[in-house]
Amino acid sequence: MKRLKISSYFLRTKWAILLVIAIILIVFGRMIESPALTKTGIVLGAGIDFLPETQEFVVTAQNVIMASSSSESGGQTTYSTYTEKGKSISSALDSISRKMGLTLSLSHCNVLILSQETLKLDMIQLIYPLTGLYSLPEHAIVVTADRSPQELIALQVGTTVSTPYYLQLALTNKEGTDGMIRTTVKDLIARTQSRSRATAMPYIAAKLMSDQPIDGTGELKDRYEFEMKQALVFGKDSSRVLDEKLSEVLALYLSQSAFGAINYSFDTGATVDFNILEKDVKVKPKGREVEAQIKMSVELLDVQFIKSDSVLTDADEIILQAASNLGKELAFRITQLFELSKEINIDFLGLQAKVYQSVGRTLEENCLNTITFTPTVELEVKDMA
Repeated sequence: MKRLKISSYFLRTKWAILLVIAIILIVFGRMIESPALTKTGIVLGAGIDFLPETQEFVVTAQNVIMASSSSESGGQTTYSTYTEKGKSISSALDSISRKMGLTLSLSHCNVLILSQETLKLDMIQLIYPLTGLYSLPEHAIVVTADRSPQELIALQVGTTVSTPYYLQLALTNKEGTDGMIRTTVKDLIARTQSRSRATAMPYIAAKLMSDQPIDGTGELKDRYEFEMKQALVFGKDSSRVLDEKLSEVLALYLSQSAFGAINYSFDTGATVDFNILEKDVKVKPKGREVEAQIKMSVELLDVQFIKSDSVLTDADEIILQAASNLGKELAFRITQLFELSKEINIDFLGLQAKVYQSVGRTLEENCLNTITFTPTVELEVKDMA
């Protein structure tokens, strides 16, 4: 094989170009002013509400205050919350920035709270000022609640004073069977702009703790706990809060991976708990017929109220029967979700987008009622001993 020869002129030119690029990066990079952390308003969580009667946005931002020295804050983290109104989101954020006297940054904002009124608006126009001008991450989690974003962010929870920080920890964990749908900013845009024009997100219900926490100075007052076992599904014109059972199944269907416990109860009262190891969802459209095959590998977690002379294992017939029955039960609940989506005309399962991949541009708008959907769920019990 003839060896390829590279001219010395080419090599000299290549190194010269690299040297010029390095000089440009060093010289001009040092000329770009980077604001200090003490001059930057680092937003942990943001909320947006919309007032139809005045056509105004109500924007709330909770910031962490960066002290120039540890002595200024006494070693404690300080949070501040600001709320401003504006005819646009950027004008409200600009007002918050001026009120703080700091340069506002959403680059560390991992939670975005939207009111149900806001969900009726154009998502691209709503989100672009946040991602394009204020560097909101595309992986930030989007949620809604039983109260306005301003009220939710102002609440204090039992484990920390910052609601956005708590939600960040709770919602960025592994997806599971807890009913919490991890919908990111990127997911929100993609799903609402698809042919389905619908999606789901966590629905937070806040209630005052019956037993208030206690620290070294005594009982803490007005602390709240958040219930996040429900999901809100919404489309272009309407929304609906699902109950806990349907929210759990929807989380299993929509999540990329799922971890946690699922259980089956026999009519006798006997219960069998399984721990999810892996999950795979394959949705196959063929014309207007859509098949969803969900396969989960699980391990036996707990057994109660079953009479047995020995410790039950994953090989026992009653355990395998529980896994088979649970698969059928989950498939039935997913079918219930489909029937509900047709009833309220919100394609939160994303079926029209799937059918569009098969049918193409001839697919008419709002054709959910013309789609046939068949889900199957199979549980494989594995021995992890």
